[in-house]
Amino acid sequence: MKLAAIDIGSNSVHMIVAGTRDNHTFEILDREKEMVFLGKSVFDHGRLTDEAVAAGLGAIMKFHKLALRHGVSDVRAVATSAVREADNGGEFLYAIAEHTGIVPQVITGAEEARYIYLSVRNAIDLSARSALVFDIGGGSVETIVGDARSMWLGRSLKLGVQRLRAEFGGGAPLGKRERKELEDHVRALAEPALLEARAAKFELCIGTSGTILALGQAAHRLKGGEAWTNSTGQVVRLDELKSLAERLLAVSPAERALIGGIDVARADSIHVGAVLLCTLLELAKQDRITLCEAALREGLVLDYLESRADSIRQFEVVKDIRSHSVMELARRCGQSGPHPEHVGGLALAIFDQTRHLHRLGDDERRLLEYAAVLHDVGQHIGYERHEHHAAYIIKYGELRGFSDEERTLIAMLARYHRKARPKRRDPDFAALTTRWRRAVRVLSGILRLADGLDRSHHQFVSGVEIEEREGVLHFNVLAQGDAELEVWGARRKGKLLERELGKPIELHVTTGAKVASA
Repeated sequence: MKLAAIDIGSNSVHMIVAGTRDNHTFEILDREKEMVFLGKSVFDHGRLTDEAVAAGLGAIMKFHKLALRHGVSDVRAVATSAVREADNGGEFLYAIAEHTGIVPQVITGAEEARYIYLSVRNAIDLSARSALVFDIGGGSVETIVGDARSMWLGRSLKLGVQRLRAEFGGGAPLGKRERKELEDHVRALAEPALLEARAAKFELCIGTSGTILALGQAAHRLKGGEAWTNSTGQVVRLDELKSLAERLLAVSPAERALIGGIDVARADSIHVGAVLLCTLLELAKQDRITLCEAALREGLVLDYLESRADSIRQFEVVKDIRSHSVMELARRCGQSGPHPEHVGGLALAIFDQTRHLHRLGDDERRLLEYAAVLHDVGQHIGYERHEHHAAYIIKYGELRGFSDEERTLIAMLARYHRKARPKRRDPDFAALTTRWRRAVRVLSGILRLADGLDRSHHQFVSGVEIEEREGVLHFNVLAQGDAELEVWGARRKGKLLERELGKPIELHVTTGAKVASA
């Protein structure tokens, strides 16, 4: 199978298209990069400007088209510090989802460090040595220590080149006083992390990211060397980087762009990047750095391969593309644990045992099952209002095999699984036929109650048996542990189903029950 990995960074947006092999390795089939400088917008203004949004969205739309031409089966996208810190970062993510169906994950600095570590470990042999890795981005610097087996230490520091450019004179030359202020600032923020790294001990210092690769190439060219076609494994000395830094600090961005290895797009921030890298190496007590072209996006592919080895092996024989697509979206949004599956089992049990009352069919049953798997995917963006986020992700995410109407129906079930009831003022709900409006009310009522029965997410309720006596629906809750929280949750969330079925619901607990089949 083929997959695409997109890194929405503070300097640039990168994408690689990878083909997986039988031994769970991969080969790069295509790669693209566009400098969009989201960080410049955020660190100057606190938000993504309209121009930055247009540039970032335009790049991702082009990359998405390219990925589709390659026939990728999945697109994994992450956003880092610029989007994480922007006041309107969520709006930008929604725009990406609406225009492409891609739902980027906003990752923490610790997650960023882990992906970088995976990529470096895959590109440079660490079997007999450990390494300190620096990754200089637009918004942050990641410092990582590890070997071939594991990452020991991962820290993220707010020292990216676009952030420093905004704080220290823009792109203008820096004098001695300004340079010292910049060095002192870097030391104050980076010294604790580098003391940790030195205490952990390492034999090699590695640098990845466009800024470090550009500095390494420029330092090499400055001493008369020929341009490297591949920088991985090349070594640059600290004294060479210091000589380059002196030159970069003294001239304008236009003059910096004339230096071999310096792209015009990086010319207004590369000088602070040079001071930053030299200071980091001094704090780490290192006199040289080994370059590595692998970066976060390769780490995304490797993480995908490690976490989905079974599904990749079975990809060619998938028969139910709809179920497979639902499970993939749940996995991409971090909702592949036991809770959604358990809620699904409880929801189907309730559906089947109340079929004589709601009279819904197998099509509605399948939509309920899919909605149960996806009801919490909105937590990928944030817990607050996650039902709204879930509806957006489901409606605009890449759910293959579904019509637009089916995606909208599943999205509404997720939207109404918590607090609000379906109302005519919701345009999507109002646009439905009478039949489907009733189905959404019944199914969201079932999903609410089932979700309440796993309120703690510990699967204490193994099943439910329903019996109607004297006009009352008696729910015998089969519990394997203390289900007090679950019963409380179900009682709070059962009112909608009571109204739609026209019967009051009473819950009773039977403890020590075996798991009931749904």
